[in-house]
Amino acid sequence: MGTKEALVEEFRRDSILKAARHVLAERGIAGVSMRAIAEEAGVAKGTLYLYFSDRTELLEQAASGVFDELLARLRAEIRPGRPFPQTLRALLRTNLAFFDANREFLRVYVEMRGPEGAACHARRHRPVYARYLELMESLFAEAVRRGELKSFDPARLALFLAEGLSAVVVRRLQERGHGSAEDVEWIGDLLLQGMVARRRS
Repeated sequence: MGTKEALVEEFRRDSILKAARHVLAERGIAGVSMRAIAEEAGVAKGTLYLYFSDRTELLEQAASGVFDELLARLRAEIRPGRPFPQTLRALLRTNLAFFDANREFLRVYVEMRGPEGAACHARRHRPVYARYLELMESLFAEAVRRGELKSFDPARLALFLAEGLSAVVVRRLQERGHGSAEDVEWIGDLLLQGMVARRRS
């Protein structure tokens, strides 16, 4: 397939995935059908089956694309020479703001996954989740090397942050009107300063 044809195919596939995200966010899982997605994408229903075997695969790929986009934004926040505390807060802010911006799609997607989906929605996209952990582990390892962090195991610290943040995100998806700034501050303070109150002398 030539370059032009490949670009057309990629554009059409991306358009279908975006349509699936929009339909799921707008109509909920009960309103998501291959016909509805095809209409939103402006293609024939049969075209969808050229790229995806069924609705489940299409929605899973749409969610995977969301997590890929988040990972790209997080990578952009890790800049050479930036102090670790600033980087950590920037990552928290980016992470939570991204989930807020995609709230409706992700809220319905988590519900779609069933009772265990609330705790495991990110893990279903193992390659993306693994890359997320690698990114955090690398950040923590570098901070330890520079003396900005205690000598914690970077891999375990990355897992701790990922799982804890995932739980907060799921709670936020179930709530309304809860701003990112508050969660960024308390999570950042917890990780950077600990949770024991300092007594006044």
